[in-house]
Amino acid sequence: MKIKTTFLIILLLSVYCSAFCQNSNIEKGQNAEKLGLTDRALTYYQQAVVDEPENAVPLLLLGKLQERRSHYDEAATSLRQAITLDENLAEAYEHLIYCYIENGDFDGSRSGHFNGVDELLSLAERAIELDPTSASAYCSMALIYNHKKNFTNALNWAKKALEIDPKLPRATNTLGVIYYNRGNDNDALAQFRKTLANDPDNVDAYYNLGVMYTQKNNYETAITHLRKGLQRDNKSIKLYYYLGIAYTQRGDDKKAIQCFETIIGIDSTYLPAYNRLGAVYGLKGNYDEAIAYHQKAARINPKSVDSYKCLGQVYTDKGDYVKALRSYQKAVAINDRDHETYCLIAKLYAKQGNSSRETASYKKAAKLGNKEAQAWMVSRGMAW
Repeated sequence: MKIKTTFLIILLLSVYCSAFCQNSNIEKGQNAEKLGLTDRALTYYQQAVVDEPENAVPLLLLGKLQERRSHYDEAATSLRQAITLDENLAEAYEHLIYCYIENGDFDGSRSGHFNGVDELLSLAERAIELDPTSASAYCSMALIYNHKKNFTNALNWAKKALEIDPKLPRATNTLGVIYYNRGNDNDALAQFRKTLANDPDNVDAYYNLGVMYTQKNNYETAITHLRKGLQRDNKSIKLYYYLGIAYTQRGDDKKAIQCFETIIGIDSTYLPAYNRLGAVYGLKGNYDEAIAYHQKAARINPKSVDSYKCLGQVYTDKGDYVKALRSYQKAVAINDRDHETYCLIAKLYAKQGNSSRETASYKKAAKLGNKEAQAWMVSRGMAW
C-alpha cells in the first residue's frame, strides 16, 4: 500500500511539473509584457509555440504582441495558425481582422489568404458569432463596410459596438473614421476628442487626428497631434511612422528620416521604416542609398512583397530596367494576387515601349480589381 501511495505521489508531481514547465514560457512572456520587456516577451512566446505545437494560446499571445508592435503581417500569420489549431478561438478572429484592416488589406491582395472583401466580412461575422458581446468585432464590421463606402451599415455596426461598451476607445475611434470618410469632419473630430476625453493616453485617437490633418494637407496641426501622442507613448511605432509621413509630405526630409531612424532604434526589424527611408532617399535621387535600405528590408523578411516593389521602383527611376523587372518578378513569386505589382510592371514596360506586355500586365491588375488598371483598360476600349 505504501509503494502504491508513493508511486501515485510521484506520478502527480510528474504531471504537475510537466504542466508547470509547459506553461512557464507563457507565464514568463506575460510577466515580461507587464514590465514592458516586449523583446523578451516575444522570445518567450516563440519558445512556447515550439514547446506546445498543438496549443493555440501561445500563438494567440504571440500574435497580439506582434500586433501591438505594429508587425501586422507577422501577427496575422501567428493568429491564422492559432485559428487552425482552434477554430472557435473568438479572440484570434478579432485580432486577425484588426491586423488586416490596419494593413489596409481589405481584399486579400496583400496577404494572399482570402479573396475579396466579402470573405473578410465572413471572418468578422464568425468573430461575432463566437462572441456576440465583443464590441471590437462589431468595430471590425463597421470598418469593413466603411471601406466599401456603405456608410449606413458602417454607422449601424459602430453604434452597436457603442451599445455594448459606450466608452470603448476603439468604438469611438471607429465612429470618427466613418464620419471622416463620409465627409463629416466636425463629427469625426468630436469622436476623436471624445476618445481622448475617456482615455487621454489613447494612441489611436492621436494617430487618427494626425492622419486626418495630413490628408487635408494641414501638416502643422497633424504634427502637433502626433507629437502630443508621442508625449504619452515615446515608443509608439505607429505615431513615429505617420509623423515621418507628415514631415515627408511637408517637404522636411531631414525630420522624416529622423522619425524612421528612431523607429529602427526601437525595433530594428520594422520593415516599413526601412522602406520609407529608401523612398525618401529615392526621391532625393540617392538611388544607391535607397536600394541599400530596401535590400535590408528584404533580407530581414525575404517574403516582403513591399520591399521588392520598392526596389523595383528605385531601379526603374535609376534606369536599370533589368533589375527593376527582376524585383517585381520576385514580388509576384511571393504573392501573385498583388494587383499593384502588375500595375508597376505595366508602367515599366511602358517606359521600354513594350505595348503588348504593358497591356497584358494592366489586364492582370484589372482582373484583380486595381482601379487604375481598370481605368487604363476602359480608356482604350479593352475588356478584362
